[in-house]
Amino acid sequence: MLFTAARRVITSVVICATTVISLNPLLATSAHANEQAHPLFSAYPGADADYYRHIDYDQFQLPTSAVVADNTFSSISAQGAVTRHLYEIKQVSTTQVYQNYLQAVKAAGFSLVFSCELAACGFEDGQAIGSLLSIRDNVYNYFRKPYYLLTKKGAATGPVYAAWYIGSYEENVWAHQVIIEGKKLVTDLIKVDTTALTVKEQPVAAISADELAKDHPLLSRYPGADLEGFEKIDTEIAKVPVPGKAALNLQGDLARHTYEIDQVSSLKVFENYQHALQKAGFSALALCKLAECGDTQTVEALGGPLSVQNSVYNFHRNPYYLLSKLSVGGQEHYVALLIGAYDGKVRVQQLILSTKTVQTDLVKADASELKRQLDSAGKALIYGIYFDTGKAEIKPESDAALAEIAKLLQQHHSLKLYVVGHTDDTGDSAANQTLSEQRASAVVAKLTGSYQIAASRLQAHGVGPFAPASNNTSAAGKQLNRRVELVQKL
Repeated sequence: MLFTAARRVITSVVICATTVISLNPLLATSAHANEQAHPLFSAYPGADADYYRHIDYDQFQLPTSAVVADNTFSSISAQGAVTRHLYEIKQVSTTQVYQNYLQAVKAAGFSLVFSCELAACGFEDGQAIGSLLSIRDNVYNYFRKPYYLLTKKGAATGPVYAAWYIGSYEENVWAHQVIIEGKKLVTDLIKVDTTALTVKEQPVAAISADELAKDHPLLSRYPGADLEGFEKIDTEIAKVPVPGKAALNLQGDLARHTYEIDQVSSLKVFENYQHALQKAGFSALALCKLAECGDTQTVEALGGPLSVQNSVYNFHRNPYYLLSKLSVGGQEHYVALLIGAYDGKVRVQQLILSTKTVQTDLVKADASELKRQLDSAGKALIYGIYFDTGKAEIKPESDAALAEIAKLLQQHHSLKLYVVGHTDDTGDSAANQTLSEQRASAVVAKLTGSYQIAASRLQAHGVGPFAPASNNTSAAGKQLNRRVELVQKL
């Protein structure tokens, strides 16, 4: 495998060698506390750990050749727990630091995979090697008098690799250390409970903030994950991205969750979600990994619609996207995930949608209830009068509501009403206002023509989207805004 790296620029010093690196017994697993030295190797005496990062499971490319003129080199891929340090050591030579690490790994029984010294590290002093190992992705000025060392040792859980790039600037040395402890990827950390999908729909009720804060009953969170944000919407329309294709337009109960996890790779989190969904019988509709997901802008477009904040922010690195589907009990259940990394953390943008149609029988109109609303509020809301989209012809299923309005007027002979049409905010507002007045006029015409209500008792008006009863950001809210109101006229 060949790696390429960007060119770097910028001056030198040396001294000699002794044995000052100590080796701890090889550990199959280990706890890493903040910026302490790795349990396998002590830090060089007096070294400052400027940067530290531990990822529980990840892939890492390790250089196995000198850098050639086109800034490329060969490498091998290693998987496991990845721990990286950047040590700064004052007033010492790269030769002395290198010889101490070399003696320590030999004493521990590590075998040499590849090493290079000074000019033998290749083009531009092997800066590309150091930049690959560096937590900062750059060796900056510290490429002078370079040494690179890659070693390997077998262990019960898998091979252990230890690598260093050591370079100097003026009288100081930077040592970039990478240790990879091979181990099997654990893929059973996410649980799917499909029994949550068989629960019968309950009557619509307010959901407390405490209930919303909980995980979706279908899918557990990754162990140790913090919930950064959430939302749950009854009967919403959502566009769910499909890499390289048109988005799916879905309608149903929608839940979004954003989780953040420390010191783990996006690979491990993805593998666990994928394993859990496959085990539960979900089929994958779309999948992309890493570079397959596209450039930064493309990844952000995949994750934004899944995110509570409509943005993945910096978590577009090392991305994995998965869209899965399960059909149970006449419903289709979709799970969409964008998993990305940034600065040693992983964020999971999770969208779960269970399809269903909008309930249209939540509000009932009868003459006595309409009179009660008029007496208490001066107006009554009617949701049982139906029109096709963009039209003002009353549909036959509106007859029950119209009959109750007529009954109200027949029981109260002195009652006069403004019939006011309302729309949601979809489309042009002026056109919506005109449409709402046409619909109100159609209601008046129906009452006077079919039910012989005197025209002098009714007056039609339309206010379009300008007096909403709910929000216009959800399907349920828009449904409440599309209505006819009866307003008492003096």
